[in-house]
Amino acid sequence: MLTDFKGEGERVSFWESFFSKMNKPIISTLIITGVLCVVFILLSFKIKKVDPMKKTPLWLVPFLWLVDLMNSFIKDNIGMRWKSYSPWFLTLVIFIFFANTSAIYLLENPTSYLLVTFTLAMCSFFVIQATNMASNGVLGYFKSFLDPNPVMLPMNIISEISLPISLCLRLFGNVISGTAISILIKQGFGWFSIPVMPIINVLFDFAFSIIQVAVFVILSIIFTSMKIKDEEKIYSK
Repeated sequence: MLTDFKGEGERVSFWESFFSKMNKPIISTLIITGVLCVVFILLSFKIKKVDPMKKTPLWLVPFLWLVDLMNSFIKDNIGMRWKSYSPWFLTLVIFIFFANTSAIYLLENPTSYLLVTFTLAMCSFFVIQATNMASNGVLGYFKSFLDPNPVMLPMNIISEISLPISLCLRLFGNVISGTAISILIKQGFGWFSIPVMPIINVLFDFAFSIIQVAVFVILSIIFTSMKIKDEEKIYSK
């Protein structure tokens, strides 16, 4: 009986610990999402007041540059369906960047939790699979698992399953490695690390965040493009 009570207590403490740990990334994710929604809603009202016949305001230039960069890359890889994908991939870019740099705003970094990066990877995975089905049809989708011959069925299934795992671990590993290096520098140099830590933090929080965003989103776009028929990749104005 004592063993039963002990086992029940261990199970309770495990779930309490699990949910207490998960509260941090969930709260951070909700805060980041909420703030970004409010900011971009307010920006949309301000952008509507901009006169296209006059000189573009300086505050609007970075946004136009980012949107144009994403649209151009997606047009080159996705083709005629680019308008359906551009908002999704641009949202990924913005969210992952601010999630990776959330420590600067004194928030818990959501992408330092494996469950969050896995969720983002699964979203990209479903977009890729839906693209395959939309471009090739239901029969073509299932037939693709038999290419180039039925013997490759197990390998093709493993290849598809490994895709979200690869995206997930790549983003998670990059975030954790940056944190680990910062901790090692602090512990190794002690007080002498104080002058260099701001530079290290800027390097990891901004420079590496941009690289991580680029790798995750570019790979997602390329994997999506691979599922589209060649004739549909041609973009015409």
